[in-house]
Amino acid sequence: EIDRLMAKLSFIPSTVFMSEVPYVDFLDRVHASEVKLQSQGLWEVPHPWLNLFIPRSKIHHFAREVFGKIITDS
Repeated sequence: EIDRLMAKLSFIPSTVFMSEVPYVDFLDRVHASEVKLQSQGLWEVPHPWLNLFIPRSKIHHFAREVFGKIITDS
């Protein structure tokens, strides 16, 4: 079923990374990374982390507002 859903998407196949985990583990994945980074003394280092689902109809507006401002503000 995943292959059927992904067939509709435009992406570079070699960039696909899949991992099957229980839903609770998926929800707790940031905590696991936090523990690992803390043990390495890296938790305070900036680490952008954001998962979003954006409707196709809004993606251009989102890109303009977010990425356009990042580029012009830096």
